[in-house]
Amino acid sequence: MRLLTVRNVGVAYGNVTALDDVSLHVDEGEVVSLIGANGAGKSTLMKTIMRLVRPGAGEIEFSGRSVADLKTHQMATLGIAYVPEGRGTLRRLSVRENLMLGAFPRGRASSIAADLDRVLAQFPVLGERIRQEAGTLSGGEQQMLVIGRALMCRPRLILLDEPSLGLAPLIVKQIFDIVAGLTQQGVTVLLVEQNARAGLKLANRAYVLEMGKIVLQGADLLNDPRVREAYLGEVDPAKLASAAPIAATGSDLSA
Repeated sequence: MRLLTVRNVGVAYGNVTALDDVSLHVDEGEVVSLIGANGAGKSTLMKTIMRLVRPGAGEIEFSGRSVADLKTHQMATLGIAYVPEGRGTLRRLSVRENLMLGAFPRGRASSIAADLDRVLAQFPVLGERIRQEAGTLSGGEQQMLVIGRALMCRPRLILLDEPSLGLAPLIVKQIFDIVAGLTQQGVTVLLVEQNARAGLKLANRAYVLEMGKIVLQGADLLNDPRVREAYLGEVDPAKLASAAPIAATGSDLSA
C-alpha cells in the first residue's frame, strides 16, 4: 500500500531553489533511504513532508490524503513522527517527560502507560535514566530517546534525519539495529543518512538527491557504480588507469 507520496514538490528560500520537482514514494512496511551531499535538500524535504516548510509547488499525500491543508501537529495526529537532525531533545526536561511529550497527539489514551513500558523495555538505558535530564545523556542515549519519543505517538511513518550523525561506530550499529527493527513493529521509515553505505544496506529502496533534484532511484543503488564512486569513495579502476598523472594535475590522493 502506498503510504507517502511526494509529487513534483518545489521549495525555494528567496531566490535559492532548495527542491526542484521532487517526486518519491514510500510504501507501507518499507525502509526507504535518501542520500546526497550536504546541502542537497534532504533535510528540507523532510521538513516539507512534516509541514514545517511549505512547498511552492507540488503535492504531498499520506495514506491517499492530501496534507496541503494540515499543520505540523496535525501530521503527528495522522501518524507521522519526525526525528530531526541533531536529535532535538528537550534538554532541561527528564527522560520521562520527553517520552510523554511524544504521546501528546494521542490525548489521554489509556494505552499510553503500556506504550511507555514497551519503549523502556526496548531501550533499557532510558529506564535506568528515567528521571535524569535529557541534556545529561550521551549522544547515543539522546538518539535512543528521540526514537523512543517518536514511537510514543504510535506512528505509521517515522522520518529519521541523520540518526548516526556524530556517534561512535559501536553506537551507530546499535542505532541501525533499532531502525531495522522498526518495520517489525509495523512502522514504515523514510531515512536520511550521511553514512550512505549503512543507509543503503538497510533500505528496501533508495533515492539520490543532488542540488535539489532526484537523480537516481532504485532497489540496488548500493551496487550502482555511480553511487559507489560518488558516495562510497570507490573509484572505478578503469577510470583510475586512464587518469592524468598526479604531477601533471597537481591532485593529491591523500586529500
